[in-house]
Amino acid sequence: YMSEAISETISCVELVSGLNPSIAKKFRARARAIPTLVFTNGFAYTITLLAARSSKSLIELGFRENCKSIVDEATKLRVDDEELSYGLYGAILLHLLRKMRALKAVNFREVVAESLRDISVDMKAMQVVEWLKRFTEAYITEK
Repeated sequence: YMSEAISETISCVELVSGLNPSIAKKFRARARAIPTLVFTNGFAYTITLLAARSSKSLIELGFRENCKSIVDEATKLRVDDEELSYGLYGAILLHLLRKMRALKAVNFREVVAESLRDISVDMKAMQVVEWLKRFTEAYITEK
């Protein structure tokens, strides 16, 4: 499932790179900072932090079938670019972990509970955030 998830990661990053530059740059900042959180605190803490800085409902967009649907819905919401960048990142991270079959959860509460019970979620999340970081750096420039 990893190759499918990597391909989907590229698709997601391409969509984000086409957004308003302010949102794309903030997403890039998230993509560079979040891996450290996953490595030090684990996925459950990280997804909770992302929800706290955006909203549970934004993160739950990660249950949608594809990134286009996630990005389209997220950008319709009336939230500032900072909040949107945290929510988009969290929703995409959740979506990619579901693509890898790392999570079976169907809502935010279950995501947290399942990831606290299953250490393999942390391991898979570490892989996903690294790929997400590299593709984001490749597609979204700092300038």
